[in-house]
Amino acid sequence: MKKKEEARWQKALLLLLMFLLSVPMVGVAAYAYGKSFRDIFTVVIIAAVCFGIVIFSLIQSSIFGTLHYDNGSHYSRFVLTFLVSTIASCFLPALQDEGWAVPSLALALSLFSNTVTGTLAYAGLLSICVYLASADMLVFMFYFIMGIVFAVLFEKLDEDYKTGAPMSIATILYVAGMAAKLAFESRGMISEDTLAIAVINIFITFIIMLVVLKFYCSVAIDKEKGRYLSINDQEYKMLAKYKEIDKEIYYNAIHTAYFAEKTARLLHMDVDVAKNGGYYHRIIVSECKAKNKSLEQICKENKFPPKAVQLLQEYNYKSMPMKMRETVAVFIADSVVSSIMYLIKKKQSGETVPEEEKEEADYTKVAIAVVRRKINSGILNNSDISLSDLGGLEKIYTGEKLYYDFLYRE
Repeated sequence: MKKKEEARWQKALLLLLMFLLSVPMVGVAAYAYGKSFRDIFTVVIIAAVCFGIVIFSLIQSSIFGTLHYDNGSHYSRFVLTFLVSTIASCFLPALQDEGWAVPSLALALSLFSNTVTGTLAYAGLLSICVYLASADMLVFMFYFIMGIVFAVLFEKLDEDYKTGAPMSIATILYVAGMAAKLAFESRGMISEDTLAIAVINIFITFIIMLVVLKFYCSVAIDKEKGRYLSINDQEYKMLAKYKEIDKEIYYNAIHTAYFAEKTARLLHMDVDVAKNGGYYHRIIVSECKAKNKSLEQICKENKFPPKAVQLLQEYNYKSMPMKMRETVAVFIADSVVSSIMYLIKKKQSGETVPEEEKEEADYTKVAIAVVRRKINSGILNNSDISLSDLGGLEKIYTGEKLYYDFLYRE
C-alpha cells in the first residue's frame, strides 16, 4: 500500500517531536555516564544547536527540492532514522570504540534526506558519542571519515540500483581503516578480544548497510519505478484519451517518447524520466487548459514523481532554463518529431510546397539539421548536457531511417 504524502502540520509535528525527544535523550545519557552538571548542561545546549541546524538543513533542502527521491514528502523516514541513531549514539559509549558500527548510520541518515543534511546529523551524533565515551580525536576522525565515505559512495544510485561496487569499496576501505586504527593504537600488539570486537563491528556494519539499502529500495526507488510503470503505459488514462480527442498531440507524444527513451538509454540518462517527459510534455499543457489548473496540480493528481515534475516545469516554463539532461533529450526529440510530422502533413495534404521539397524528403538529413540548429541556438548552454552527449545526439538520429519511413506511412 502506498503511503500518502505528509501534510505540513504532520511534518512540523514530526520535526518538533524529533527535537523534543533527542535533546533530552542526550542529557539523560550524559547523566547516566556520570558527567557533571556543568558538562550535562553544555552538551545539551550543543546538541540542541546541532539538531536545530539539522532540522533547518532538512527544511531548506526540501524547499529547494534537493532531497533524495521523494524524501521531501516523507519526513517520517528521516525522523525515525535520526531517533534510532540518537539512541545508538547514547548506548554505544558503553562499548569499546572498536565496536561502534556507526558508519552505517551516516548512510541511513543521508539516504533519507540528502548528503549535506545526513552528514550534518551524523557529525553531531558522532561528536556526542565520542564525548560520552571520553574517546580521543583519532576515534572521531576515523568514524567521521568512514561515515562520509559511506554517504558519498551511495549518494547517486542509478536506475538499475547497482550497489555492488559501492558496497565493495565501502567494505574494503572500512576494513583497511579499522586495521590501521588498531595497529596505531596498539603499536602492533593487537589483543584477541579487541580484534574479535573489530571483526564483529565490520560484520554488523555490513549487515546494517544491507538492511538500510534494502529498506530504502522498497520505500523510495521501487515505489517510484512502480509509479513510472503506471504513468508511462500507453493505456494510462491521461495519455490514452488523447488518442480519441487529439490524435496529433497523441502521436507526437508516442514518437517523442520513443526518441527520448532511446536517447536516455544510449547516453546513460534516467530512462523513466525521459520517457515520461516525451509522453506528457504537450499533454500536460492541454490538461492545464482543459481543467483550468496549474501544471503542478495536474502532476500531483496523477502522482508524478519529483524529477518528472521538474522536467515538465523546465520544458514548459520560460522562467526555468533547461538544466536536466533528460529535458534536453525530450526537447530535441520533440523538435525532430514535430519537424518531420509537419513535412509529412504538408505532403499528404497536397499543399503547395517549395520546389526542393517536391522530391522525396530525406528525413534523416532533416533530423540532423534540426538537432544542429537547436544545439547552435544556444538554448542548451545552461543545461547539464555534455559535449560528448551532444555528439551522441547526432549519431542517434542518423540511424533512424526505418523509423522515419514508419512515420511517413502512418
